[in-house]
Amino acid sequence: MPKHGLALRHLVFTGPGREPAALSFEDGVNVVFGASNTGKSFIVKAMSYMLGARAKLPKIPQSNGYDSAWLGLVLPSGREVTLYRSTKGGGMRLHDGLVTDAPKNSGVVLAIADNKKDETVSHFLLAAIGLADKQVVRNASADKEPLSIRLLAPLFLVEEDRIISGRSPILYSQQHTEVTFEKNLFRLLLTGLDDSGVQTVMSKGARTVATNAKVELLDEFIQQIDEQLGEGEIDRADLQRQIESIDASLAALYETMQRAQDEIDSLVSERRTKTDKKLELSARLAELEVTLQRFASLDAVYSSDIARLEALEEGGFILRAMNGQDCAVCGAPPSAQRHNHAADEIERSHAAAAAEVRKIEREQRVLARTVASLTAETGGLRSLIAELDRALIGIEQTILDARPKEAAARNDYEVFFSKKGELEKITSLLARRDSLVVKKSQVEEKPAATKPEDKMQVGIDGPTAYTFGKVVREILEIWGFPDASEAQFDLATSDVTIGGNARADSGKGVKAILHAAVNVALLLYCRERNLPHPGFVVLDTPLLTYREPLESKYGELSADELKLQRTGLATRFYDHLASLKDVAQFVVIENKDPPADVAKPMPIQTFTANPNSGRYGLFPVKRVD
Repeated sequence: MPKHGLALRHLVFTGPGREPAALSFEDGVNVVFGASNTGKSFIVKAMSYMLGARAKLPKIPQSNGYDSAWLGLVLPSGREVTLYRSTKGGGMRLHDGLVTDAPKNSGVVLAIADNKKDETVSHFLLAAIGLADKQVVRNASADKEPLSIRLLAPLFLVEEDRIISGRSPILYSQQHTEVTFEKNLFRLLLTGLDDSGVQTVMSKGARTVATNAKVELLDEFIQQIDEQLGEGEIDRADLQRQIESIDASLAALYETMQRAQDEIDSLVSERRTKTDKKLELSARLAELEVTLQRFASLDAVYSSDIARLEALEEGGFILRAMNGQDCAVCGAPPSAQRHNHAADEIERSHAAAAAEVRKIEREQRVLARTVASLTAETGGLRSLIAELDRALIGIEQTILDARPKEAAARNDYEVFFSKKGELEKITSLLARRDSLVVKKSQVEEKPAATKPEDKMQVGIDGPTAYTFGKVVREILEIWGFPDASEAQFDLATSDVTIGGNARADSGKGVKAILHAAVNVALLLYCRERNLPHPGFVVLDTPLLTYREPLESKYGELSADELKLQRTGLATRFYDHLASLKDVAQFVVIENKDPPADVAKPMPIQTFTANPNSGRYGLFPVKRVD
């Protein structure tokens, strides 16, 4: 069987100027026995306190002056850790390794209360053994409670008053309100299945209160709708006819509005096209006017050049005509005149000037034809632009005439649409009211009685109880318990019976050993099936039957205790637990030392209650001279 659980290594108390009070633990069986009032029962309570299952640590006189407690553990992973907690209460600190001293404020803080589930000692330990975040149903309404070490501890930390009581080892609280939770917790351990998927249901009383509240709320909603609808009776058929008539009017108005809008859109598009054309023609006209101005300037240059050349031509003609005549200025005869220019040179100049005049006149005629063409084009452009202006004025007027028609159709559409909205609101309110009335009738309708087969299962089923009872029977047979073959686990009482006799009807010693058998069986059942379990069991006085009647506070032995005492159960009890060393760990706290004939030696710590002989108790006591 695999060993998946925690293992105890030490429980130590320290204080300023105080000798440490230390207990060490090994795998297998650990025995602490001794006289009364030496702190034996305090050990179980201290372990519960150090695991976060107790809010306060009980005070005993010997613990005065000790302010710190240290619990060393080995986790299933093999990691060694120590939990530190002040003896005055409060949270814990987690330290790596097995330590009994650490610097102040060192280690990881772990809370006791569930402030954040992953920062509590309970979540840390449950996560280590595979039981973190488990939910357990606690009542018939399926209200769930998260599993915690506090709720699990009584199944593996068994105190003396519980082990000898007639209370079921499973129903440890003996509170009627906790029976469902404790049975379901037992089922979780034996099956590995929690109640996370169970849906919460209402109790009859809570359902009545909730129903009345829902009906009152629904009545209030119905009243609000009635106030909105008014006092008059509403003819639903007429209401529907009005909506259909409005729908027809809206369809016709939409078509009219759409046609008007299409017409306006077409006119706007045409206006844009003509405006673009006008801009194009105006640009061309401006370009032509600039060109004509330049051509006018060029024509003026041509005329000036012709006048200048004609003057030259005329001067040449005159000079040529005066050749061989008396000088018109001084009267000198031709024979007395001296000229530097030959007559032929004057003739060439006169001919050149005449040729240049003819060339310019040709160019001027070409220019005149071009100007005439451009002037004609300019006139045409002005006519086209004027025509476009008239067309644009007409389009604009048409648009202005069309817009009121479209606006009127749109306004009528909005009026009808608004009216339809009002009617549809009334229709919606009526539908909402109908829905609320139906909902109210459904809420007021009594739920069908729950069939027996539909009721939520509480605790384990018959086959599981039989299998668990078989494990208990096998353990009792190994221990040599009288009539062990007749042992079984009773579902009705969640306890062991022997031959049909309830454990609660037995003597204290018999109750104790049977209680211990259930706790050991729970551990072995889980181990055999690889189910989560803390991994160790602490039993306070399981062998009460072997007490000395005159010395024990529990007095004379009952008949069944005497019968049990005459067996060798104590020896076989220790031998069996010792044989489980590789499976689990046990701490047995007893008033009497183990029998001398146990098969294997076990770590035994003896409390003598004598300050001058051995160890006095859990806490050291000074020797008395």
